[in-house]
Amino acid sequence: MSKLREIQQQRDSGTWNTMSPDQQQQQEGNFHHMGLLAKFHNVMSNETINTIQWLTTEIKSIFCHPTIVERITAMLNYFLLNLVGPQKKNFKVKDLKEYEFKPHELVRDICKIYENLGLNDDIQAERFCSAVSRDGRSYTSELFPLAQVVLHKIGQGVLASQLEIIASKVHQLAVKQQQDDELLFGAPDEFLDPIMNTLMKDPVKLPSSGVTVDRATIARHLLSDQTDPFNRSPLTMDMVVPDDELKGRMQKWFDERRSASQT
Repeated sequence: MSKLREIQQQRDSGTWNTMSPDQQQQQEGNFHHMGLLAKFHNVMSNETINTIQWLTTEIKSIFCHPTIVERITAMLNYFLLNLVGPQKKNFKVKDLKEYEFKPHELVRDICKIYENLGLNDDIQAERFCSAVSRDGRSYTSELFPLAQVVLHKIGQGVLASQLEIIASKVHQLAVKQQQDDELLFGAPDEFLDPIMNTLMKDPVKLPSSGVTVDRATIARHLLSDQTDPFNRSPLTMDMVVPDDELKGRMQKWFDERRSASQT
C-alpha cells in the first residue's frame, strides 16, 4: 500500500510529467502489479484476522499457550501499531475499496481479539496480557489509547471501553515485569535458557543430551524440528523431563531476592 501511495503522489506532484514515456509505462506496469498484490494480501489479511477473531470468541487456550502466545501478541501489536500509529498515513491511498483495504474493520477485529483473549480474569488472560507487555518491538503505553481514538471514530465505544480495561491490565503486568527483571538481574547462568539466554520459567531436561532448557523454548523448536537441538536425536514433548530440582533452587533464589528487596 505504501508503494501505491508513493506512485500516486508522484502523479499528483507533477513528478510524473518529468518522466520519459518509457519510464511512465514502466511505472504504470509496476503500479498495476502492486495493485493486484495489494488487493490479494488485503483480502487474505481481512479473512485471516476475521477468522482469528471468530475463533477466539470460543477457543482461547490454543492462542494463549506458552508455545505461541508471544508470536500471537507480537503479530497483533505490530498490525495494530501500523493501523493506528504514526505510520498509518503511509497506507492512505485513493480508492481503498478497489484494493479491499478496510483499516477500520481490521482495527475493530484486532481489538476484539484482544478483548476475547485478555479481558477475562484467569490465567490464560494474564498470560496473554503479559506477553503483550513484553513485546519490545511494537508495544508501548500509547498503543491502546491510539486504538481507542480510532474505535470511538468508527462507533465502537463499548469496545474502546473494554480495551481500556485490557490496557490497564497490560500496564500493571508491565510494571510487575520490570520489577521482577530488576530482582532477577545477575541470576546464575544455570537459570538461563541455553538457547534463548533468558531466565527459564519451567525448566525441563532433554533425555538424550541431558541439557536443561525452558519448556516453552523446546516446544517452539519442536514445532519445526523434532530433534534434540544439541545432538540431533529424535525428540518429542512427551520425552522431556521436568527439572524439579533446578526449579526449586530457582524459586528459592528468587524468594530470597524478593525478601531482601523488601527489607
